[in-house]
Amino acid sequence: MGGAFDRRGAAIAATLGVIALLLGLVPASGTIARDRETGVQAIYDCAAGSVHRAVTVGFAGVHPTGGRPGQPLRTERFTVRPELTRDAVTALLPPGTAEVSGTARLAVEVAQNGASARADWAGLVAPAARAGADGPQPVFAGEVPVITLGSPGEVTLVAGELTLMLQAKPAPASPSGPASPSAPASPSGQASTPAPGASDSPGAPQLPASTAPLELRCRPAAPTGPRLAVWTVTEPSAPSTAPAPSTTAGTRTHQPAIQVGPAPLATAPVCPADPPAGELDPSRLPKPPPGAVEGHLGASLCVVAVGYATVHKLGSAMVVNDPHDSPGPMHLNLGKRTVSAPDYDESDSVGLLRFPDARSTFLTFGFQPTSASVGFEPEPVTVVNIRRGETFTTTIAYRQHLRIHDVRVNGVPLDVGPRCRTARPFDTVLSGAYNFLTGGVLDGEIAIPPFAGCGSRGEDLSPLFTAALSGPGNAVRIRQGQLAGAGSAPPVPELPRR
Repeated sequence: MGGAFDRRGAAIAATLGVIALLLGLVPASGTIARDRETGVQAIYDCAAGSVHRAVTVGFAGVHPTGGRPGQPLRTERFTVRPELTRDAVTALLPPGTAEVSGTARLAVEVAQNGASARADWAGLVAPAARAGADGPQPVFAGEVPVITLGSPGEVTLVAGELTLMLQAKPAPASPSGPASPSAPASPSGQASTPAPGASDSPGAPQLPASTAPLELRCRPAAPTGPRLAVWTVTEPSAPSTAPAPSTTAGTRTHQPAIQVGPAPLATAPVCPADPPAGELDPSRLPKPPPGAVEGHLGASLCVVAVGYATVHKLGSAMVVNDPHDSPGPMHLNLGKRTVSAPDYDESDSVGLLRFPDARSTFLTFGFQPTSASVGFEPEPVTVVNIRRGETFTTTIAYRQHLRIHDVRVNGVPLDVGPRCRTARPFDTVLSGAYNFLTGGVLDGEIAIPPFAGCGSRGEDLSPLFTAALSGPGNAVRIRQGQLAGAGSAPPVPELPRR
């Protein structure tokens, strides 16, 4: 009984973890794994000129729970919440301050294996926050840079110096005259005594309607700042058995031990000389306008598409065809059919996806390391590019199976068999308003069908994979790069904004 229970528990853990892999237009070599939301508070010493006050600062964010070398990872939904008490406002801000807004900049130390690097988390913005009973409570939020580690090991993020650029505003003027610049009331109802550095003399300047931004420089009160997050970067538990696409020398660039910010874009393989085999899907082709003339171009071109896919059941995203780690191209027979009419041009192309399996390491239930390989088995892609006047539209459509194999939980193999895949091919249709030749952003949704053939030794794991993965509403956003001809490598585009 105990062995059967442990085995089933491992199967469920692996199944839930595989959700984070999702399927998209192309395999993902870098994922935003199942993340963990954490928060921490620390005392900071904040100064405006020579005046200092202790301020409690809260940090919160959704941090990665794992990753692998070369995989860009990012903290999502990061916020900074300084508790500007009435005493701090009186001491550090201009008299009469009733509302604050501004920006924050946080220095973060990223440490791993004895090495460290400084990350500059700037551009955090707080909308206007009015003073309540406990003073104004601004919340600074924004997107922070990705972090890429070059080797396995535990990674620690520690918060350092915090700089606040605050815009202070007075209370609105009353009908009888300007607002009084008096200090906020104390908890007992009496006016609080101004702290040193805050003048309340009759000759003190009043707070104008708009003031120059005030800089508060805040340092951790403790010798080391608060620890924001810890995660572990691990090597894949087993190499993928699928052959990697051929690449030119120098495709992989040397990666530093710790890299903050976007990693260099990788180099795609050189485009083959001959167009790929394959036929257009007639059901994907629009009806030609009256009087249209059909033709044929037929040329070998290649393109790289990268982006994000969202797992509806998790509400989290993954990178699709990581542009920083050997992204795979799509090989095209461009213009296998062309259609021309007055003020109308159409080019219908066949594309072949031949990418290696994706490998991902992540955590399930927030603590169990799980890894798996995902193979994509696509049919030929039909690409329809139409120009009507000055308007361009591009649609990419095909069907594919998703296959899951080499699943490991805590490093222990979980045998899902050699035929664990979707019971039927599923449709992928993405569209965008751009010229296919120059590239642009595609959007769409995919519905994942049930799984079949998963399990071994008489144990059917297919229902677990179906419950974990199958369903509609999985959004995909892809940026397609520019086309490149035979003998040249297609340019690798940056990830689109989500």
